[in-house]
Amino acid sequence: MISKRYKDIFDKFIYRGESTPLSLGTLVVVAFCFLILIISTFTQFNFSHPWMGYTSSGGFGFIKKHIAYTPLIPTMIFIIYLLGRKYACLLFILYTLVGFFFVPIFSFGGGFGNVQNYLFGYFLGFVFAIFIEGGILKRNQTPLYRLFACTCGVLSIHICGFVYCFILAIFKVIDFSFIFLVVSVLSGGKIIYDLIFSSLVILFAPYIKNIFWVCMKPKIIAKERKNIRRHSHMTSDNQ
Repeated sequence: MISKRYKDIFDKFIYRGESTPLSLGTLVVVAFCFLILIISTFTQFNFSHPWMGYTSSGGFGFIKKHIAYTPLIPTMIFIIYLLGRKYACLLFILYTLVGFFFVPIFSFGGGFGNVQNYLFGYFLGFVFAIFIEGGILKRNQTPLYRLFACTCGVLSIHICGFVYCFILAIFKVIDFSFIFLVVSVLSGGKIIYDLIFSSLVILFAPYIKNIFWVCMKPKIIAKERKNIRRHSHMTSDNQ
């Protein structure tokens, strides 16, 4: 049985909704999130599942639907929960600067000229997701609130993508007829998968954050290490 003293010490390492502190560990986690964001950008999962549609014989029934899915949005939803609004914004700024001026890490290439790309609106939607999801999670982090925050984050990304395409069409960068094609491909069936995978990620996110939380709070770790040593010395002296 673990003593109450040590239980109280270990409880301090469990994430309970606190703001993410500024520490070397936090910056290391930001760098790690930067890496997994790049990896998710160029990762594609191929899977299939039953779907209602027109069969090869011309009738309507179950068919096998093949999906090529990129988990970029669920990854960002998880990162927002892991880092919080402030450091998720820092990551977004870092990711944007690297993609604009150094390495083509965006899914649609690199360079500042990509602001005219119809995909850029979905990328820009990350900003809205950071503030909307992060704001909801700052108030409450119960499972239902996390799912609500996740849903709002995913929807804000897709809505921003649609609005951005509409703005590009107004300025005649793309044709209006192209908007329907873009939205049907990127926000048609894909939004369902984004919601499903993001919901799964956000439900398990607290368990993963507890692992990283130890890294983010090194001052507490050093302080409690001293307390444990002091307590051990006092115990040995008494014996």
